[in-house]
Amino acid sequence: MTMKVYINSINVWLQGVSDATTLTLWANDKLSLPQEFTLPKPQYYPKGQLRRLSPFSKVALHCLDIPQALTQNLPLIFASQHGDLAKTVALIKDAAVGDDLSPTQFALSVHNATTGLFSIATNNTAPTTTISAGSNTFIAGLIEAAMQCQQESMSVIYTYCDFYVPVEYRQFEECKPARCITMILSNENSSASSVAININLNKQKNSSENKVLSDLSLNFIRYLYLQKNEIIQNKSYTLTLDFNG
Repeated sequence: MTMKVYINSINVWLQGVSDATTLTLWANDKLSLPQEFTLPKPQYYPKGQLRRLSPFSKVALHCLDIPQALTQNLPLIFASQHGDLAKTVALIKDAAVGDDLSPTQFALSVHNATTGLFSIATNNTAPTTTISAGSNTFIAGLIEAAMQCQQESMSVIYTYCDFYVPVEYRQFEECKPARCITMILSNENSSASSVAININLNKQKNSSENKVLSDLSLNFIRYLYLQKNEIIQNKSYTLTLDFNG
């Protein structure tokens, strides 16, 4: 089974880095990601409410700052393996010592909180889908977005966002950089500069490719910016999923 979608627009934020030149240097192993960084501020979001946003929500909402996403009332697929885990851990700690939980903070800790914040800020009434699928979250969200493109014959917004896990969980998972990708996806090539993604679902027992792609979201970003001084254009990126039979 093969699905094909086109990236009509994309925003990438990787550990404080979002410009194409710096991302290209990182992709070509000529630059390390900063350990400390300044959080972005989504320009379209009400300034009086920015202080309520967590770092996770600020980054996700920042990457959603694409004209089509803000104005065209498109369906949103939001994928995150852990969601706003730092906020969840803080709530657990409060509960453990007997403190009352803040209803507002609890509401903002749920997995689809960011999609709600985006919908309210932009008056987007289109359906939203929230996905968490363990280490396969990025590709699971991409497949869902591709399927919605095929079924509805329209553009969709796909956002993937994950932060490094809090120290309490690092014995269970390696610390990966904070990252967010937002793409406007379509099943039609609407511009000459669109990048095509072919998603091939194969049934094989062994896959040398999957052994290399330890984190698909990071490798996806690396692939897009691997060329010197430019984003790859007019080329296809093939993702292959191999299932043990």
